[in-house]
Amino acid sequence: MSIKHRIVAIVQARMGSSRLSGKTMMDLAGTPLLNRVLCQLKGSTLLNDIVVATSIAPEDEVIEAFARENGYKVIRGSLQDVLSRYVAAADEADATIVVRITADCPLHSPDTVDEVIEAFLTSRVDYACNTNPYTRPDGQDVEVFTRDLLNKAHEVAEQGPDREHVTPWMRRNTEILKLDFMHKPPHHATLRWSVDYPDDLEFVRKVWAHLDKSGSRPFNFEEIMLAVTESGAIQGKATINEGFYRSIFNEANSEAAPALTLTKSFEWLKRSDEVIPGGAQTYSKSWRHHIRNVTPIFLEGGQGAIVTDVDGNQFVDLIQGLLPNILGYGNQEVNQAVYERAELGHSFSLPHPLEVELAERLCRLIPCAEKVRFGKNGSDATAGAVRVARAFTGREHVAVCGYHGWQDWFIGTTSRSLGVPKAVKELAHTFPYNDPLALDKLLSSKKDQFAAVIMEPVNFHWPSPGYLEKVKEIAHRHGALLIFDEICSGFHFELGGAQKIFGVTPDLATFGKAMGNGWPISCIVGRRDIMQVFEEAFFSFTFAGDVAAMAASMKVLDILEDGAAYARMSAAGTKLFNGAKVMAEAAGLKDAFCLHGHPHWALFSFVDENGADDAVTRALWVQEVTRRGVLILTTFNICAALDEEATTKVLNAFAHAFKRVAAAKAQSIRPEKWLDGPIPVPAFRARG
Repeated sequence: MSIKHRIVAIVQARMGSSRLSGKTMMDLAGTPLLNRVLCQLKGSTLLNDIVVATSIAPEDEVIEAFARENGYKVIRGSLQDVLSRYVAAADEADATIVVRITADCPLHSPDTVDEVIEAFLTSRVDYACNTNPYTRPDGQDVEVFTRDLLNKAHEVAEQGPDREHVTPWMRRNTEILKLDFMHKPPHHATLRWSVDYPDDLEFVRKVWAHLDKSGSRPFNFEEIMLAVTESGAIQGKATINEGFYRSIFNEANSEAAPALTLTKSFEWLKRSDEVIPGGAQTYSKSWRHHIRNVTPIFLEGGQGAIVTDVDGNQFVDLIQGLLPNILGYGNQEVNQAVYERAELGHSFSLPHPLEVELAERLCRLIPCAEKVRFGKNGSDATAGAVRVARAFTGREHVAVCGYHGWQDWFIGTTSRSLGVPKAVKELAHTFPYNDPLALDKLLSSKKDQFAAVIMEPVNFHWPSPGYLEKVKEIAHRHGALLIFDEICSGFHFELGGAQKIFGVTPDLATFGKAMGNGWPISCIVGRRDIMQVFEEAFFSFTFAGDVAAMAASMKVLDILEDGAAYARMSAAGTKLFNGAKVMAEAAGLKDAFCLHGHPHWALFSFVDENGADDAVTRALWVQEVTRRGVLILTTFNICAALDEEATTKVLNAFAHAFKRVAAAKAQSIRPEKWLDGPIPVPAFRARG
């Protein structure tokens, strides 16, 4: 430890918890819970001092008395302004570096604290934490920051969550040098060891009863983890950071958000209507999918998670171009790779070695990939996969589940089938997800006629245990190939796609969207003998060998293989996922608001008292969210550029929108009365 620093842990503690009053001094294996926290911290080799920061509320006198009796420094301050307490505590201990600890974390470990402090010192940053994303359980949170940064936050942070939770302003401020510290694997991001409710207290009591068999001393992380496992203790059911989300919700109001200036958007729409059918090149990017007079119609630019419309309004973008921008708009590393490649040419008259290098890399990453063919859109890839399956099997019928693009072979199964020949429509048949019996019945209905089963292996609903294995068995039993359409799931959840996550290897698979971070590229991958049929089955177009997009994909894979981008996505997505659920419950809308999927890609909806889709209430919620600076459709599409500042802006928008919806219900006002435009109508529904 450097003698230039005085490192002080400040433990915030109070008796007046709204969820478990008096928890700080409750018995935990023969001593107050607070004492367990303090004794664990004393095992740190890097802390110079520990200060207990409690409030001036009368009920907190017992905390002061206990701390002083046991030789700890104590300061008392504002009940709600915890940030000011930290400043006073830092003054009391003459701290140059502050370690933030909360008193409801009795399973903290000194080695976890020291790891984050050491990383902070080595990296020479102003702030470091192990919570973005969590790589240790909630309850082993460590935040380390300089005294100067603490003072700066105290000067500028406004009342509300920024002062109640001490560090939100620090985490949001993009000018501060920050480190998101990652502990060595395995990571335990979903475990929750903090004490907020009675079931949490019972959990830690059971763990400590097991630990006490080893004597009274500080325990390290591995010892605690082993005790959790061996004791059989079951953690509480509360949501990580629930208190933070509730504090944001409490600060929100139910007033209507001010209307945005959209003058130039409508001027461009008028011009567009003269020359572009539908006003947009992609149906799902048309104004028809948004609320007219509320959502911008044309965007001018984007950087990271933020887009700017033609009127100069800025939004956090939770659409991200319909999923491809996994790293966010304008990623410098990807763009530089494209620029350097394009400078040397990129659409050549003969193949380029980069085609081979990218194909080799995909074969290493994707379980089913033995050979690769490239396309530009997801629809190219799915159509090509179906064509080669038909050629390989000599059959024509296809079973489909999910959304697979715009070409005739699939779109004929939807309500958007205008112009598709009847004969083509009759060759594709839909089946429901998570229902293997329905698939078996469908394939049996046309014995020996199905070339393939093509499906999204996962979208917003996780497959039931054994479902994908059963689909593969049924398809093969009927002589059909199994194709996983991973245009959306591929690379967005992790490298290798859903087939790697669930351990089910299809015969063919299609990938796209995220693999180019917005640069147009897709691929078909699969078994060598099937892919070899492309020697004869025609799949060819001028720009399939565009090496600029391949250069983008190579760089995207470089970044994703590092792991940090996925970690940032998980951190941001989990906050929005959990925050929305907590706020919906706080607004009395727990049964009305539905959220399904993965933290990287989730679908939300509203339902009425009968469980039927409530498009009007959803539209009101989206209206309020949009006018508070968040661009959204029906999903949370998470990118790695969604930082703390953007995430907090989204959470604030959610809070206001939930309160607005709750106000309408409380006043028996029909939501459409508060809408400033028509309810959006989707093109069709292809996903359950």
